[in-house]
Amino acid sequence: MQTTTRLARTLAATALLAGLAQGASAEIVTFTGDTSNAPTFTRIEEDPKSWPDGAVYPGTRYLAYDVHIQEAANPFNFATTCVFDCSMYLYTGAFDPADPTRNFFAANGNYVTPWAVAFGGPLDPGHYTIVVTGEDATQFGSFSTTISGAGAFTITPVAAVPEPSAWLMLGAGLLGLGIAVRRRAAPSTSTKGHIDAIR
Repeated sequence: MQTTTRLARTLAATALLAGLAQGASAEIVTFTGDTSNAPTFTRIEEDPKSWPDGAVYPGTRYLAYDVHIQEAANPFNFATTCVFDCSMYLYTGAFDPADPTRNFFAANGNYVTPWAVAFGGPLDPGHYTIVVTGEDATQFGSFSTTISGAGAFTITPVAAVPEPSAWLMLGAGLLGLGIAVRRRAAPSTSTKGHIDAIR
């Protein structure tokens, strides 16, 4: 019940933010996601002034979305509501979970409530990546993100990059399959063994 009330409050806050963000000819896109089974990274603080000595949060789940802006969008607004304590990051270009400070552009971890984050401003045409994540490894679940801008843009989910352990398991599996195939006995060309087996 508390989660439902919290979600209702944060959805109302998002609706308010989306209403404020609308321009005369603004394009508005809303999408939902769930970080429950998402890949993980070591989350950094939202404020770059705290790097490199700031706190880090390993094992934090995230989902990333490519945002391609075809024409200038001034202003461009992002608003996310979550059923968990969440943060939202914006990167110029690609997001690298192994180096979350690279391409960093903006972030917010507590706008209206810990369950509603937002930021906005002018963006040049090009490729950006938005990342929705929990505050730490214990925070994950469903979310809704609304993006609005005066210019044309598209949004697509970023396919998760397999973790090194997944590549290792794939390699081990292929190696095991290769060994199993090589161990198979070559078919016998002798009829004696075949006749003895039938008797």
